[in-house]
Formats: sequence, C-alpha cells, structure tokens
Amino acid sequence: MRELRANQYIGDGFSAYGGELQVLLTYDDNKIKDLQIIKHHESEMGRWALEELPGKIITANSANVDGITGASATSRAIKDATVDALNKVRLKYRQSK
Repeated sequence: MRELRANQYIGDGFSAYGGELQVLLTYDDNKIKDLQIIKHHESEMGRWALEELPGKIITANSANVDGITGASATSRAIKDATVDALNKVRLKYRQSK
C-alpha cells in the first residue's frame, strides 16, 4: 500500500485493453497540482495518453479534456481514474465540514 501525503488521492480506472489503471492526484487550493500514472498495463499505443494526458488535465484543472487520438481506451481510463480521485477529494471535504 502506497503511503499518501496530505492532499494526495489514488483514483482507479479500467481500460478495455489493459486492465486496471491508477493515478496519484495531488490536489490543493482547489487545483490539481500533479497527476501521475502509478499503475497501468497499457500497450505501446496507450503510452501516448500516459505521457500527454496528465499534463492536459493539470492545465485544465479538470478531467473533462479531449482524449489522445489513437489511445481512446487509455484516455478514458485516465480520465475515469482522475474523476475517481476527485470524488475522494470531495468526500473528504464534505466529511471535514
């Protein structure tokens, strides 16, 4: 089990081609500060999304970004995992009120 620092959340997604994919999201001051892919089983084609999509998500501060052409399944898995992590942020915020 990975030790998480403050403001870090793990999100899960599933690719039709590669199985489980996990992201490590760092979220602070209502912003996505960092997004790393920490687990995947993607093919060579999916690697484009692994390399490019986290930066697009950080810049947009949202998982609602265009996927990477030619890596649709991987893009979807990354976005789903990011949404899962963001839902954990919201849950923690609600519980702290």
